[in-house]
Amino acid sequence: MQELLEFAFSGINIVPTVLMIFVIIYWLIVILGVVDIDSIDFDLDMDMDIDADVDMGGMSSVLAFFNIGHMPLMVFVTFFSLPLWAITLLVNDFWGGSSLLISLAILLGTAFVSLFIAKFLTIPIAKFYRRVKENTEAVVTIVGKICTAKLPITPEQTAQAEIKVNGTSVLINVRTREGFSLEKGSTALVIDYNEAQKVYYVEPYNL
Repeated sequence: MQELLEFAFSGINIVPTVLMIFVIIYWLIVILGVVDIDSIDFDLDMDMDIDADVDMGGMSSVLAFFNIGHMPLMVFVTFFSLPLWAITLLVNDFWGGSSLLISLAILLGTAFVSLFIAKFLTIPIAKFYRRVKENTEAVVTIVGKICTAKLPITPEQTAQAEIKVNGTSVLINVRTREGFSLEKGSTALVIDYNEAQKVYYVEPYNL
């Protein structure tokens, strides 16, 4: 074990090792509830008001090919970092103390291969998130509909509520207005949507 740790932090191996440590720490703090799984993320469909001579359409196509943007970014990074770390260490161990230039070439080659490994491993996950996104986007017009609180809802902190969209249960981010609060399991009426905060406002509703 000691030899593996020393080898993992030697030479060019330190690059995928540090990435692996970052991924492990990230998932630990997600499990602990410190951050959300989408805290490091971006949307391929986002409108960017920039003036630059960059082919963003081409870049988006490349990212979409690797399923980046169709799921939380850290999910893809996780599936990318695992083969990157394992293959880099195995190949460098086989070459046995090769030069820095060769080690760098191995790292770049492994990164390229790992991109495709991650792409195929995340295909079912990307499909799942695309389906969820389609359903979630349909919820934008749900003002006036009934939802169920999955967590206590207050004006101060965003919580989640469940609503049916085309027969599928979808979670939406919700808050109450000042003077109202809801317990977990309560039914609520969606009364407004805050586009800037991406949150729905709800109020108590008795069926």
